[in-house]
Amino acid sequence: MTNSNQLKSQVLHSLKWVALGKVLTQIIRWAMTFWVIRLLLPEDYGVVAMADMFAGFLALFIGGLFAPAIIQTKELSQTMLKQMFGLIIVVYSTMFLVQYNLASVVGNFYQSEHVTSILKVTACLFIVKAIAIIPTSLLARNMAFKHVSIISSVANITAAVTTLVLAYLQFGFWAIIIGEIIAVTLRAVLTLAVQPITFLPEFKFTQVKPHLKFGGLIMLHSIVFYVFLHMDVAIAGRLMSVTEIGVFAIALQFALMPQKKILPLLKEVAFPAFSKIQDQPQRINAYILKAQKMSILLTIPIFWGLASVIDQIIPIILGDKWLEAIYPTMIILFVMPLRFSEELFNPALKSQRKVKHMLHNVSIMSVVMLISIVLAAPYGAVGLAAAWACGFPIAYGVVACRNANLLNIKYRNIAKLFLAPVAAGIIMLIVVFTLKQYTGEIAVLNLLIQIAAGGVAFISALYLFDKKLIVELISIFKRSPKRHD
Repeated sequence: MTNSNQLKSQVLHSLKWVALGKVLTQIIRWAMTFWVIRLLLPEDYGVVAMADMFAGFLALFIGGLFAPAIIQTKELSQTMLKQMFGLIIVVYSTMFLVQYNLASVVGNFYQSEHVTSILKVTACLFIVKAIAIIPTSLLARNMAFKHVSIISSVANITAAVTTLVLAYLQFGFWAIIIGEIIAVTLRAVLTLAVQPITFLPEFKFTQVKPHLKFGGLIMLHSIVFYVFLHMDVAIAGRLMSVTEIGVFAIALQFALMPQKKILPLLKEVAFPAFSKIQDQPQRINAYILKAQKMSILLTIPIFWGLASVIDQIIPIILGDKWLEAIYPTMIILFVMPLRFSEELFNPALKSQRKVKHMLHNVSIMSVVMLISIVLAAPYGAVGLAAAWACGFPIAYGVVACRNANLLNIKYRNIAKLFLAPVAAGIIMLIVVFTLKQYTGEIAVLNLLIQIAAGGVAFISALYLFDKKLIVELISIFKRSPKRHD
């Protein structure tokens, strides 16, 4: 088998296992998450969202510092791993102390004692994560995604069940926090069982420093990207009530659910795969265009389809107390295919160490979105959602053009990928919204009818505009790569 075919087979096999784990897990998690949302209040999600702002920001300081260096380094010695382990312990212990000691300051900023309590409790997760970084990175480096998927499924399902039980027992926002602690801890324990650490840490960092420059740039990019993604809640936290923030947080959570489950699947496999061919830019460019084509083909019917029936889904699944989240969710869903497409460039850019380029990209997007969010924040959750709908397409256009120039891909070739799926998506929306005039009552049967009609409309229109896309998509799913466990 040639190296090209072997890599393709390995990638498809990895995607199969990651997809299998994600799909089975998320069917269960989504059902339980919706049930939890019905049990909890907007205020609960508002408090958690504000606490996550600071905890997530701290995590980004170190989240991309070590793993990318381990995965991307061609020659990985035992001494380097020992020194990496020692540095991980030092850095993560420092972050634990920072979060614990600044918890009161953050709580005072948001005028919430609950935020302080959450941050002090979740600070311990830094210690748990530190132990699992090297084993997790080695599994990814070796593309052992069968083990990764099984571990993730067990941890996530256990955490979801725990969260549901605690929410039913009226633990409020603590149900979410305890569930997250269980997920992180169980994932670390199972990862160590599969890929144990058989060496002690060294606290000399001579061999680690050259590799951390790359990780440091990834870390800086992650920090700016986090600010970009969460500046809406950060700004709104001072201008809106906790209830309004909770409504927007649920709108985001609902809209981001497909992306959070599908995109990590692709990026988890894509970065190690691109790293293996990092010195073959032509092959990378071909894979980029293919990945973008498939992502646009899938994300437009998924996200736009959800947007078209979200007025049915939220009352049925979440209940009437979340009706205010309908329009923010609908607005955000329409822009999600662009967000998906933008992030899908990053594994290839990262594999070629183009992190400074990525940093410039996210800085441009942050400036555009900051202006849009500041103007829209006074108008509540709908205003914040509209900020994304207005600002992000502009930011995407600039960044996609920059990426195309860097990768020697014609920008019009990227733009062409949108034509048939967007046209089919518009027809799908017209069919669904027309059907609503005759099946406007909120009911499960009407929801199913609208989903079926939208799906048929999209596939029929896509076949009319570009039937080769459907044939290509079917051929990908028909492939059965050989095992490479």
